Amino acid sequence: MTLQLSWSDCSTVNQTRLLPSLLADSQAMQEDKVTPISCLCGGVAQEIELKQSTDHSALNFCHCTACRTVTGMLCSTYYLLQAKPESLDSLQEYQEADCISRYFCKTCGAHVFAHSKHTGQFFVAAGLLAGRLPPTKSIRHWRAAETRDGGLTPFLSGQPEEPAPACWLRTVSSNQASQPEAGLEPSSRNPDELLARCHCGGVEFYITRPDSSSTKPTSPWSDLLAPYHSQSSSNPQDKKWWLQEENTKYLAGTCACPSCRLASGFPIQPWAFIPLSNLYNKDKVPLAFGAGTMRQYKSSPGVYRDFCSRCGASLFWHDDERPLLIDVSVGLLRAEEGSRASGWLKWATQRVSFAEMAADKALIKHLQNGLKEFGDRA
Repeated sequence: MTLQLSWSDCSTVNQTRLLPSLLADSQAMQEDKVTPISCLCGGVAQEIELKQSTDHSALNFCHCTACRTVTGMLCSTYYLLQAKPESLDSLQEYQEADCISRYFCKTCGAHVFAHSKHTGQFFVAAGLLAGRLPPTKSIRHWRAAETRDGGLTPFLSGQPEEPAPACWLRTVSSNQASQPEAGLEPSSRNPDELLARCHCGGVEFYITRPDSSSTKPTSPWSDLLAPYHSQSSSNPQDKKWWLQEENTKYLAGTCACPSCRLASGFPIQPWAFIPLSNLYNKDKVPLAFGAGTMRQYKSSPGVYRDFCSRCGASLFWHDDERPLLIDVSVGLLRAEEGSRASGWLKWATQRVSFAEMAADKALIKHLQNGLKEFGDRA
């Protein structure tokens, strides 16, 4: 809130009337810094206080390799906290590096806090705020060069912070430079296999090119293509909507629904729709849920979300209605061309799934406009 007053034009009476209003506005702004947070299962519910001296209307998106692979998102975004959270007891700590720890819910996998050990600062994942959200007025992108293709930035315009010396979590109030991430470079056995791996390596699998088996699943329309709020998801003609560009690529898109936001901890969840028959573990055995460090959370009857129990990366969404078609978190993919994996994926640009249910409506509207502009240019 900005109040522009010319006190020389105000009478003493007007000043007297305005002062209580200004004090009330100031108090409201202070109270807005204290907000409840919650994950999808509710296990981390508590109140946090955002940093008083920080402009939280400027949202920082970090696209570094670590942020993508430890979350499963195309980037991560956090708010700076005033002090250490009141409770970390129900959370799993993952030491990403000597100076960074991430905390996620042991039950549903939501990323909750990050801790910069060299500054002592704590951060809260931006998708978990349950109270009044800071209005997003500007966006800053960090480490987008690590994506090779810009990642989410062509869809979400903002101020670049390049060349940034490090992940945003490491640079806040610090001059520490980043170190190369070990073992995070793309690696595939052949051009017809795409490696997917979380940050800790506890979950590793491969995606194969679309083939005859890719048409076997049946599925209702995705909300990306047929908005559920305005039309039926029924697919009586059994269109294989997840196959794109003459069945050479898979559909991918972004989701802003409350469940994805609270399960990941972040406001933008990127999904790729991959048939189960095109998913293999590193031993060329068909993918099995629960392998390695996978942990599964049943978010509602017949609906399952999988995450890495060691680093917290979002992995999969699947349900009993379409068990042969799996949503895969795009941040896990290690495509040579870049984090959007454009050689494998065709991005839906007409809509953000469940945009009307977004918590940060200004952010998602900006994303939706950017997607449409990207689609028009393509």
